[in-house]
Amino acid sequence: MRNLIEDRRVLKMQFEAFAHYARHESGRPESAYCFDALATSVDDVSPELLEAYVEMFQKIEHRPVGSALKQSIQQGLWSPTDATEYMERFIAFASGTGAPS
Repeated sequence: MRNLIEDRRVLKMQFEAFAHYARHESGRPESAYCFDALATSVDDVSPELLEAYVEMFQKIEHRPVGSALKQSIQQGLWSPTDATEYMERFIAFASGTGAPS
């Protein structure tokens, strides 16, 4: 069984890092608010969805799925309201049933 507490901590840190980058280095600080919202809503994600997300992420770690979604946020093409929406789209896109934006 996965350590969901650690998975949540790591995911929060990743979203916070993307927010920092967006705020200070990307030239698109408005996307930082979206990444902040994702970071603060990680604890609201169901354990089942979080586990499915982490497992899918590990399987495709070297494919551009995650970066495509993050880029769509940074470019203002998509603004998920919370981490649940982000993870659902990631899983759909990674499994071939959804689009990145």
